Amino acid sequence: MSTEEEDFRIRALLIDDDSRLQINVRDFLEPYGCKILFRNDGKDVEAAVKELKPDIILLDVMLPGDDGFVVLQRLHTVSRIPIIMLTARGNDADRIVGLEMGADDYLAKPFNPRELLARIKAVLRRVAHGEAHNPLGKQPDILNVASFQLDLKRQRLHSEGKSIELSSTEFHIIRTFMSRPDEVLSRDEIQTLAFGENYYCNDRNIDVYISRVRNTLRKLCGSSPIHTVWGAGYRWVKDKDDNEIMAPEQS
Repeated sequence: MSTEEEDFRIRALLIDDDSRLQINVRDFLEPYGCKILFRNDGKDVEAAVKELKPDIILLDVMLPGDDGFVVLQRLHTVSRIPIIMLTARGNDADRIVGLEMGADDYLAKPFNPRELLARIKAVLRRVAHGEAHNPLGKQPDILNVASFQLDLKRQRLHSEGKSIELSSTEFHIIRTFMSRPDEVLSRDEIQTLAFGENYYCNDRNIDVYISRVRNTLRKLCGSSPIHTVWGAGYRWVKDKDDNEIMAPEQS
């Protein structure tokens, strides 16, 4: 790596066909140590990710060819690099769809580049926070709760002979619950324990993340051990017969 490349602490791949936006993002972020790499569409993006090795991906929803949601799904088959969705369609429905499909954050256009920088740093802190919870030799590689085994190194969840790969957000949330089975966790506690004290999101985001995790758990084993506790938060139930103070699962 050249000396010039070493000056950049963050490599961000911006997938967006708006050349003016590309220039604005590059000009603002590069003085803050972000190397901005560009792709105008989602064509061959899997190969681009393997070649460029970005730390984070900034993905526009309205792309020529496959839209950002399709590209997001394709990227998750080859990589767990965190992704921030960018879109001119800033309504709640699009934001929730993006989060449920595995995006780590969502930013509506037009946006202030300072906010984009803050979001990039927050998402990368979440990733680093997760890695810091599993220093080599200080924690077991597998977390076991009832029929579930969470592989802390590979971010895979196993249950009864099946396994599924988790996104970074799913991994952080499932690890938080499996580290505290049967405890009732408020949304604030989930946010802090999963993503760190410096990360902020609203309660609706936490609910969307929980919904996404429940869908992943259902794909793995047909049901979710995460139950809603009315007025309090959520709880990972170890015993399937334990329904005390539990509300029905909410999607």
